[in-house]
Amino acid sequence: MGEKTVLMDVEETVLRYDAAVMLRKLADDLAQGKLVTPDGEVEVGGQIEVECKGKIKAKENGQKGSIKIELSWYVPTA
Repeated sequence: MGEKTVLMDVEETVLRYDAAVMLRKLADDLAQGKLVTPDGEVEVGGQIEVECKGKIKAKENGQKGSIKIELSWYVPTA
């Protein structure tokens, strides 16, 4: 109990199209009730808590936008 497993840890700069492909794949897997990770598949619960925050911040050379998405779920252990 209390054990944590890192499912994914992505922090890189990619083209907008590639970011959309990554999010689309994540959404498709989520709709199927699973997440595909480098170590295999992880079951996702039927109800998901979603926290989504977006902001735009003025910078010296323009504006910087960001969106943070957090998904939380429970899967009963057998």
